[in-house]
Amino acid sequence: MQPPENQADLTFRLTRAIREYQNASDIMDEAFTALLGINRTDGRCLDIIDLHGHPTAGQLAAESGLTTGTVTAVVDRLEKAGYVRRRRDPGDRRKVVVEATETAQELGTLVFDEVGRLGQALMGRMTPEQLLIVIRFLEVGNRMSREMAALLSKHVPSGASSPEDRRERARAFHREQKAMVRRLEASFGPR
Repeated sequence: MQPPENQADLTFRLTRAIREYQNASDIMDEAFTALLGINRTDGRCLDIIDLHGHPTAGQLAAESGLTTGTVTAVVDRLEKAGYVRRRRDPGDRRKVVVEATETAQELGTLVFDEVGRLGQALMGRMTPEQLLIVIRFLEVGNRMSREMAALLSKHVPSGASSPEDRRERARAFHREQKAMVRRLEASFGPR
């Protein structure tokens, strides 16, 4: 009989599983965007559009971390490919929203429907308490990743840079990251 794993072993396994899951998701995203004939950034934006329904270009920029100018180019490419369309927001005719076309929705369904069904079956085996733990973990992870990415982006050089300059930038990020981690830890509340 194997002894129960301790906290450190479980934490290591969880960290590894997260990284492997992220890599597997990247592989799937890459295959899907290749099928669609679009690049990964455009695919990420198409997913955000699908997730949020009818975002404005500004909302898409905020969710994707891209500039509004870059988002305009992304939407132009996706529109040309037949995967999105722009339309006036019925609630505010001054706004333009972006929505996925029937073609994009059909392709998404054909590729992800069965895996979605499998995921639902797996989640159906979990108790509500277990689901809440997973949801909380993913929500906290999402917040951490977004805040860390925003901070790291401030340290990315604007042009060519030497490896030493990049190390210095990484060190500066690391110093700022420590304060952010303390703030995030405090916001998570008690165990």
